[in-house]
Amino acid sequence: MPANGLLRSTLVAMVFPAMLALSGCFSEDPQHDPSGLAIGPPPANEPFDDYVQKTREQLRTALKTKRFDNEAAPFGQYDLDQVVAMRAPFASGPDISACDAAGNDTAHGKDVGFLMVHGLTDSPFLMTDIRNTLQTRFPCATFHAVLLPGHGTVPGDLRDVSYEDWVETVHYGMNSFPDTTDKIIPIGYSTGATLIGREFDAHHQNSRMTAMIMLSPGFATKSKQAWLAPYARYVQSWVGQDENSDAAKYGSMAMNAAAEFYLLTEPYRDGTIGEFDIPVFMVASSDDQTVDPVFTANFFCDKVDSNNKRLIWYQGEEHLIDEHPLCDGVDIVKSAAPDWRTLSHAHTAITMRPDNPHYGMDGVIRRCDHYDEQSPNSKCQTSSDAVYGELNLAESASPGSLRRGTFNPDFVSMLDKMTHFIEVSLEVPEKSEN
Repeated sequence: MPANGLLRSTLVAMVFPAMLALSGCFSEDPQHDPSGLAIGPPPANEPFDDYVQKTREQLRTALKTKRFDNEAAPFGQYDLDQVVAMRAPFASGPDISACDAAGNDTAHGKDVGFLMVHGLTDSPFLMTDIRNTLQTRFPCATFHAVLLPGHGTVPGDLRDVSYEDWVETVHYGMNSFPDTTDKIIPIGYSTGATLIGREFDAHHQNSRMTAMIMLSPGFATKSKQAWLAPYARYVQSWVGQDENSDAAKYGSMAMNAAAEFYLLTEPYRDGTIGEFDIPVFMVASSDDQTVDPVFTANFFCDKVDSNNKRLIWYQGEEHLIDEHPLCDGVDIVKSAAPDWRTLSHAHTAITMRPDNPHYGMDGVIRRCDHYDEQSPNSKCQTSSDAVYGELNLAESASPGSLRRGTFNPDFVSMLDKMTHFIEVSLEVPEKSEN
C-alpha cells in the first residue's frame, strides 16, 4: 500500500471509534430524517417555469407536513408562503418597459441570461440581493436560479443527496434559457461557484457561457480533516445539528453533504480541472473559515487565463497574501467597516446587502451559534453594539460581542465592479467621458 494510503487507513482506524462513540450524542428529531419529499434534479427537457412551479408545490408540501403542522412558529415571524418564496428557485424575465426605455440592447442585457447557484445548506434567497441589483443595471436580461437537490425542505434530505445531483441540476439550469439567449453568465456562491466551474470544465464547448462570477468559491475546504467525511458518513450522520429556524437555510449539516462537497472539489484540489479561458470575477475573504482563500487566490492567478479577470480580496485579520506573489487583476479591499460595525468578511457575508431585512445589520437573523453557553449567546443576540466578523475572531473578542457576518458592507462597491466586469464581458463599448 502506498505511504499516503497507509497513513489514511491508520487515521481512519484511529478516528472511527471516536466517531462511533460520538454518534449517539446527537438527538434525532423529524427534520433530521429524510422527508420523502426531497428536491431532486429536474427532467432535462422540463420548461423552467414548470420546474419553478413544481418545486414550489413540493416545498410547500414538505414544509407544511414536516414543520408547520408540528410546530407553532418554526421560522419565527415567517409564514409558510414566505418561507416557500425564500427557498424556491426563481425565474425573472426582462422588465419590458425598463428595457425599452434603456434602449433594448446588449448593454442592458438583451438576449443575456444569468444563472444563479446558491451554496451548501443555503437557498436561492442568498442570491436575491445580487439579482435585484443586476436587474436594475440589465433590465433586458433573464434571471434563473436553481434549488440544489436536498435543499429547501428539511436538513435530513441532505443525507441521501449526491454531488452528481447538484451537477445535473446546474447543467439543467444552463440549458434552461430560451434559444434566443446568446450569452449566459452563471453566478455561483460557495458550493455554487464550485459547480459552475465544474459545468464549464465539462461543457466548455458551450459557446453561450460568456463569463463566470464566483463568490467565496468552494475550491478547497478550510478543514484539514475534510478528507475523512466520505468515510465518516457511514458511522456518523451529522457534522453538527444546530437550530433550524432560519427561513432561508438549514442550520444542521449532514455528514453526507460534507462528504459530497469534498468529492465535488477533487478536480480543483488535484489540479486536473482545466484552465478557465473565459472572463472570471471572483470574491474572497482572507478570514474565510469555511473554504481556503489562499487556494482561491492561487487558482485565480494560475488557472484563469483571460485578459478580463478580477479578484476582490477582502483583507481582514489574516494577512495571508502580504508576502504572496500576486497576479494582475487582484483588488485588495480592507474588510473593516466601522459604520457597519464590521471587523472582517465572513464566508457567510458576501452576497447580502447591509440593509437586507433578513440578514442585514438590523435583520431578523443574528448568527450567534458559535456561543454554546446561554449567557454569551443571549448577549450576542440582543446587544446593540455587537460587531460582525468571521469566526477566527471569536477567541479574541469578549464573550457575546461577536456575530458571524451575514452581510457585506462593501456590497454596493462590489456590485459596481461586478457590473463593469459584465459589461466588458458582453463587449459593451466604454462610455465616453464627455
